[in-house]
Order: sequence, then C-alpha cells, then structure tokens
Amino acid sequence: SAVLVVLGDLGRSPRMQFHSLSLAEQADMARVYVVAYPGTAPHASVTRNPKIETVLLPPFASLGALGALVPRPLLLAAKACLQAAALLWALIWRVGGADFMLVQNPPSIPTFAVCQVASKLRGSQLVIDWHNFGYTLLALSMREGHPFVRLAERYERFFARRASFASHHLCVTRAMKRELEVNWGVRKAHVLYDRAPHFFQPLASREERRAISDRLLGALDPPSSSASSSASSSDSGDSQRPALVVSSTSWTPDEDFSILLEAAERYDAMTKGLRSYPKLLFVITGKGPLREFYREKMDRMQFEKVGFKLMWLAAEDYPRLVSAADLGVSLHVSSSGFDLPMKVVDMFGCGVPVCSANYSCVEELVQHDRNGMLFNDSEELASQLKALFHNFNGEQENSRLEKLRQGALAASERRWADEWGKVATGIFAADKKNM
Repeated sequence: SAVLVVLGDLGRSPRMQFHSLSLAEQADMARVYVVAYPGTAPHASVTRNPKIETVLLPPFASLGALGALVPRPLLLAAKACLQAAALLWALIWRVGGADFMLVQNPPSIPTFAVCQVASKLRGSQLVIDWHNFGYTLLALSMREGHPFVRLAERYERFFARRASFASHHLCVTRAMKRELEVNWGVRKAHVLYDRAPHFFQPLASREERRAISDRLLGALDPPSSSASSSASSSDSGDSQRPALVVSSTSWTPDEDFSILLEAAERYDAMTKGLRSYPKLLFVITGKGPLREFYREKMDRMQFEKVGFKLMWLAAEDYPRLVSAADLGVSLHVSSSGFDLPMKVVDMFGCGVPVCSANYSCVEELVQHDRNGMLFNDSEELASQLKALFHNFNGEQENSRLEKLRQGALAASERRWADEWGKVATGIFAADKKNM
C-alpha cells in the first residue's frame, strides 16, 4: 500500500492525482491513501477508483480582520504548527500502514519533518516528488532575502542533503535533477516528466475541432464584458468564426497576465479592419488570488477583434475545451526556473500547439518552431499571434500553425502511464524487494 501526501487541494494537483492512479493500477497497490485538504473535486477516475481513499485534513478557518493585525511570519508559523499536528495525526492514526510514502514538494514546511517522523514510525519508504522549491514560492509573497524565506530555504536544503531522509527523489526536469545533485546534496534524483494522461486526446480532424469549438462557443455564458461580446459574436455580414485560444492559470504572481493583455491590444491594433485575420477569443480557466484583479482590467478594455472569457471547469470538462482550441498560451515563468508548466503538458496531450513565455528550462518541453513558440515580452507574443492566425478562416490552414500542430501531435504520443512505467515502477519495485 501507499500514502500520498499533498498538503494542498488534490483537485488542483494533477500530478499527484496521476500518481495515485498509477500506484493503484500500474503498481497494483492494494490500497492508496491520499492525504489532502478539501477543495476542488479530483478527476472522476480518481474518485471512482475503489483502491484510492482520500483522507481529508481539517481546513483552516479565516481570521478575517484579525489576520491583518498579526504579523505575517507569525501567522505562517502558527499555520505550520497546526498543519504539522493535523498531518501527523492523519499519517499515524487515520491512515493504515503503508509500505511507501510519496510526498509532494512544495510545501516542504512542515511536510518534510512530519513525514520523516511518520515514515520512521510506520516503517514506510519515503519518496519525495520535487515539483519546485518551496522557498522560491514563499519569496513571491515576501521579498527575496526576507529572514523567513532564508529560514525556509535552509530547512528545505537541510532535509534534502540528509542521506537518511528519503529512499528516492523524483523531479520534473533535467535542470532540477542537476540542481538537486550538484547544489543540494541529493545523491540521485530521477526525472519523471509530466505527461498528459489518457483522457487528454487530440481531435481527429480540423473539421471536428471546429465543430466542437463552435458548440463550445455557443454554449458559453453571456460574457461579462464588451470585449468578450465582440469576439464571440459576428459583425453584420462577417461569417468568420473567432479563433479559440486557451490558457489555464492559478492566478499567482509567477504568471504576469498583463503580458497577454498587452499582446491582445497589439494584435487588435495591428489587425483592425483586416479580414484576413480572425477575431480571437481567449478562454482562461483557473482560480486564484489575482483573478478578480485581471477580470476588472479586462472588463475595462475595449477591443474590436479580441475577447476574454474567464471560466472554471470540472476536471472532466477541461480536456474537451483544450482539445477544441486552435492555440494555447502559457505565461508561467517558474519561481525557481526549474519546473515546467502543467498547462502546456495538457495542451500537448490534446495536440494543441502553444505560445509559451521563455525561461531557463522551458525548452525541455516547448521546442521553438517545432511544437510551439517562445516569447519574451508582449510584443513578441502579439507578433506570433498575428503570424499564426493569418488567413485562419481560409480554405488552407496557416502553414506555420499547421506545422506547430503536427509537432504538438507528435508530443501527444508521450503519455503519463508510459513515463511513470519507465521511471517510477522500477523505483517502487526495487523498494518492495528490499522490504
């Protein structure tokens, strides 16, 4: 059996959902426990699997106005103590004995300390799955070099370099593997790339993609802004359908959506009055702290050929939207420079090419001019949109967009089950033999 420790909303952690399915189905674990907070519903394939049991931690109550009076470091310390007590209780008393304990990082506080204690007491093999470095995410909400951030980094590095801490380390990129082994003292890290699961699939033809796109556009709720209204409807005598561009975000500071808004303004100005360029409808999914801030900005903007629609979709509906898209956009730039955007993995799983923000290791996923394009600012993104959607509604699809789509379709052949079987099955099988 195995226990997965998420210490977050499982529904918003697709990689841990996929781990649970692989442990239940590919590793044939008799029981898989997932310790997480309540929130977004996971994919139905997780909730319906009889081998997977979710153990929910008690959610934190909001302090309201009182929270503003307490120094943030003190609030974070108190939260960590409460999390530690709840997590330890769940791992020792609520979860049955587990052979393996697979832990998501971040967060490392208090997860690393609690899981080391619990794994020793329960005799579990501890495996750390490095999605990012926790202290770099903390630095986004505090200033870099803040004493609390420095303390968090020391804590994270302390456990990473301890030989007795974990039996194995998984990570998401080759760049992170090098960083862990060279600068963090981890003996060996195994790269387990994020890949799309089977329920993200490309559509067979351009006609099928357009038919589903048309149905989705027609089913959208009435838009909340004049900009959305402009792009989702046709002007008198204009039979061209809008191009559907999708993006997904957690609305956090590591994704600067002002870049997309500025690019939209540039595209609108460059193509105004030109019938060879379509209207663009940007459908953006996700929840997060900056969602309303950007919604208000979008509502104030006036476009002729661009619109925005913010949505939140069930896990089962999201792949349908992505598969119908003509293009994806990712603004993720990574707080550490060592992780990759999961949204791009989803888009490639559906054979959808992507325009992605450029940063240090993103080319491990997005190859410029092969399966997507990389941009450094809003001007480059606007130019890419203009180049890719020229003659979009013509009889012949834009050759550059079609080339990228073929590259994305090639990327869609690499699946999570294959990647997990190649990397993780051996790790868990090796551990099982030693128990």
